[in-house]
Amino acid sequence: MEKIQNLLKELWAKDDGTNIREHTDKLLENLQKLRDHYRKEIEELIPKCLPAKLKEKFWEILELACEYHDYGKIHCKFQEKLGNKSVKPIKGLPEVRHNLLSPVFVNVEDELIRKIVRLLVLHHHPVEVEEVSIESVERVLKEEFKFENNPIRFMLRKKEEDYLRDNVAKMFKIPVDGLIPYYRLLKGLLLRIDHSSSSKHAQDVEDIPPDDTLSFVDEFFRQKGSSPNQMQTFVRENRDKNLVIIAPTGAGKTEAGFIYIQKKGFFMLPYRVSANGIYMRAEGMFRNYAGLLHSSALSYVFEREEDREDIQNNQEGVAFLNYFLSRNFAKPIIISTPDQLMHFVFRYKGFEKYYATALYSRLVIDELQSYDPITLAFIVQGLEVLAQNGGKFLVMTATFPEFLRERFERMGVEFKTFNTQKKPYHHVQVIDDSIDNYVEKMIELSQKAKVLVVVNTVRKAIELKKKFKEAGLQNVKLLHSRFILKDRKEKEKEIMKFFNSQEKGLWITTQLAEVSLDLDADYLFTELSTADSLIQRIGRCNRKGQKPTNQPNVFIFTKDCSGVGPVYYKHLHESTLRNLKDGLWDWNFKWDLVEKVYSKSALYGTKYWEKFRKAENYIKSLWEGADSLIRSKSEAQDLFRDINAVQVIPEKFREKVESLIQEWEKAKGDFVRRAKLLSDILEYSFSLPAWSIRELEKQKIHDRLGIYYIEGDYNEDTGFVLKPTADTEEVENII
Repeated sequence: MEKIQNLLKELWAKDDGTNIREHTDKLLENLQKLRDHYRKEIEELIPKCLPAKLKEKFWEILELACEYHDYGKIHCKFQEKLGNKSVKPIKGLPEVRHNLLSPVFVNVEDELIRKIVRLLVLHHHPVEVEEVSIESVERVLKEEFKFENNPIRFMLRKKEEDYLRDNVAKMFKIPVDGLIPYYRLLKGLLLRIDHSSSSKHAQDVEDIPPDDTLSFVDEFFRQKGSSPNQMQTFVRENRDKNLVIIAPTGAGKTEAGFIYIQKKGFFMLPYRVSANGIYMRAEGMFRNYAGLLHSSALSYVFEREEDREDIQNNQEGVAFLNYFLSRNFAKPIIISTPDQLMHFVFRYKGFEKYYATALYSRLVIDELQSYDPITLAFIVQGLEVLAQNGGKFLVMTATFPEFLRERFERMGVEFKTFNTQKKPYHHVQVIDDSIDNYVEKMIELSQKAKVLVVVNTVRKAIELKKKFKEAGLQNVKLLHSRFILKDRKEKEKEIMKFFNSQEKGLWITTQLAEVSLDLDADYLFTELSTADSLIQRIGRCNRKGQKPTNQPNVFIFTKDCSGVGPVYYKHLHESTLRNLKDGLWDWNFKWDLVEKVYSKSALYGTKYWEKFRKAENYIKSLWEGADSLIRSKSEAQDLFRDINAVQVIPEKFREKVESLIQEWEKAKGDFVRRAKLLSDILEYSFSLPAWSIRELEKQKIHDRLGIYYIEGDYNEDTGFVLKPTADTEEVENII
């Protein structure tokens, strides 16, 4: 063993010359951090049915796995691959992946502990049993390391959990339904520790967490001169339970979510724009404890930091480090989209890293109703897995899909509904006509009040803007998803400023208004959408309930609605229409409307129901032992995202973008600079559905960037206008 220890100090673990001993010591240091910060939370997850020995040895097993995980890197062929010239490879010797060799070096007397540690070490990188050449492994063991026997021959022939079941649980008479979750927890933590220790940018597995988020929320209320409301107090008193909270928009659900998190948690929102908004609030409350994580978080973090001293002093590294600490899950409070964590449900190789992190963190899921039926099934099944294994979550929503109630009740979740609106905020008039025929009425009201117009598609929004111009209203403001990022951000600032001012006027927008903007209009004119979407839209009018409701302030148009079919399920649209009424809509009516549209009996046999059930059954089969067809984290993430969206740049910005690409090329090796330049390039882009791209002239802006130049009309007033053959009213890409 002394010879091995010397080799660990001499030979490389990484191509930058970090030796194996240094890398291993970093893992052991991170293990200690994890234990210091979250020992209690993690130990509570160890299954109660296991023998006392395994409960007591949990941290020791994890430490042994960290110690031995990379011993196989002393293999001469691995050193050759890293470019270590001081090692002469043995001629004719096959190359064997280091994780297939590392388990052999595990030197532990206790047979049970040894088997678990070896299995963890073997599978800390994916292993496809059918592809392993046992003959090559044994040649290397014999010729390079002088092992006469191969102690892991049987382990190499069996799938990971099969070996655990047959060669550990049966042999040592350990309950398999306790041993598998125990092993998954160990493996997930090993992967977390290894991956963070290997990071080039942020090597801490965990940042120091706050003692409790409660003190920060209390300070927030003190500064506001207010106190927690009934709902926030309920969450505070029930933080040890899994909860579903149903309350109207503006009821203070965000603060309730922050209360629930305690020491470490993920606050998940359906859209990146919503996540950015909550991150601003979290950062204001928790300062450096908060991080942001979604597919374009780095661009947003740079933009947020630009006006600050750090960036002005050329300290982009500060923003960059914070981003990578979030990406490694080291930040205690992470605001994210579900695709960053919940993909563990697909049980691909290495899922345990995300599963274990979700288990010892608190999860807050906001606006559950916003997801399509397939993503919804993935999230609900993920929460069920976590509930079964000791995880904690809070679901907060304004409109809960009623058909999910029995599923959550089976998980032992406590439901609580809070009506913070003591009187109706909305007087609704349902109009059996097209919104196009009420342009004059909207113009008339916009002369004396703030009018918000919401339609179902971008095409409809652009058409309506033209109609207003023809009717004599020249300064018509428009916001939708086909503005380049640079213009869209300006428009979002402009619309927020308008609705917070004393100005009068009119804005046309799309679903963007539902999810990302806290607007407060005097009047809302909207095309009919589905119950959940409609209630979100209505919430953008008379938001605080301080305006009179003796006359209609919401007008819903039910004829010739755009987007029915491609954007909204036809049966949900029709079901919503059947249950509308004129007059005052209080919270109870809105709640009943959603209940009727999303009840099991209303959904049964529909496309929505079929998609949900198919996705739900697929995930259930994975957790009951079926092999996952999903092979990687990136494949799993794609299933959560709108993978049919493509990032595009209008041709008119080619010259500006080309000069940025040249700078990006020159900055090779400077990761921070390149990231900043990529962020600048993305300022000229927006997302389009992939099907519409097929109809357009396009060209990749660079071989290594999945962004395209596209032909088409673009101006900062209207945005990008698709030619008719490419615009078939597909779903608005609001993410």
